[in-house]
Amino acid sequence: MSATFNTERLQRLSTTAQLEIDQQRIAGCAVGVGNENGLQLESYQGLANAEDSIPVSADTLFRIASMTKPITSVAIMMLYERGKFLLDDAVERYMPEFSNMQVFSGQRDEQGNALTRPAKSSITIRQLLSHSSGIGYSFSHPKLAGYYNESNIRDWGYSDSTTIKDVVLRIAEQPLAFDPGTRWLYGLNTDVLGRLVEILSGRSFADFLQAEVFEPLAMNNTTFYPDTQQAARLSRVYTPDVTTDRYDDISFWAAKQEFNIPEGAGLRRLSKTELECLVNVDFDVVHSPERGEQTYYSGGAGLHSTLRDYSNFCQMMVSGGKYQGSTILSGTSIDLMRSNNIGDLNITLGGSPSDKFGLGFGIIQDTGAQPFLSAAGNYYWGGAYNTRFFLDPVHRLYTISLTQLYPNFHCDINNRLMGLTYQALE
Repeated sequence: MSATFNTERLQRLSTTAQLEIDQQRIAGCAVGVGNENGLQLESYQGLANAEDSIPVSADTLFRIASMTKPITSVAIMMLYERGKFLLDDAVERYMPEFSNMQVFSGQRDEQGNALTRPAKSSITIRQLLSHSSGIGYSFSHPKLAGYYNESNIRDWGYSDSTTIKDVVLRIAEQPLAFDPGTRWLYGLNTDVLGRLVEILSGRSFADFLQAEVFEPLAMNNTTFYPDTQQAARLSRVYTPDVTTDRYDDISFWAAKQEFNIPEGAGLRRLSKTELECLVNVDFDVVHSPERGEQTYYSGGAGLHSTLRDYSNFCQMMVSGGKYQGSTILSGTSIDLMRSNNIGDLNITLGGSPSDKFGLGFGIIQDTGAQPFLSAAGNYYWGGAYNTRFFLDPVHRLYTISLTQLYPNFHCDINNRLMGLTYQALE
């Protein structure tokens, strides 16, 4: 039976979002709660473009960043269901550049440079899906950051003619943070998977997603690069209105632990200063994604979408892989994706330290360790610009929160909205 909600209590999500807007912590927000039948709450509040007084609406596009990862993971599993590979196949079988990978040895030479040694095992496709391959981001592993920056490996986003093939070749030339399968590290694994989709399908990653995911799910406004009309509907990204020296000599992890904003600081539009001091990203592709060469299809962070589009994706997932009579993915594959695929390893980004990771999703195991109401087995992820969603396989419901705020370490609206979903259940 599909989840049903108390309409009056469900409105508490909208009230909470409006309070954040009134206090100028966020400029605007789109919130959705749904079940197997689609959205049961659809709330649009505040401004997508404060400078021009354009409100958030059903047509507003958001940069969903790492909420791209679950879509890419579904695309890979669709190919898995077509017999294209096995999960524990070595990636080098399909991308020979990943043969003979090196790993940081923990030793340094006389000049202080990190020494490497051969990896003890090959990277598998399962390890890419579960972020246990040893590939990182520049912000998630300081030692890797130097190698990635020197080789022009960005965390996401290129406005030049770079392709995912180019970047995957560069990644394969860098050392791994650890032997594959021995630790968890958030990284560019899902961008590598986007390239694997191209190799296995014989199509560009963008073309595969369009034909196999977006069209069947009626995700008509989901794209790597908005066209001119879509760009006019793209929400701007805002940042706390504090002095720029707040960002002097600050790292991503220091900001994550210590970032706080004075009450009433307000907001201003995101600039290069706030973004590029914390992550290695091409600011131009974040600021104006409709411009530039538009050749890099980031499977880890590249998509733009609307609340209704992403709702269709979530509706499919809680419906056992089905959407309006079509089967996108089998229920068995979805069960595997929301199962712990990292064993005793611990995740270091996303949710509670007690959470696990499946194939493209974080997984809640201990509800008592969460700061909000939840259910064991919920699977979820979020994006850098303060977007988040979760899927509940027991009640077959989902919640999506889309804002555009960076940095957002001080903003807990997503946690509150996730929890408020459960107080509204009938």
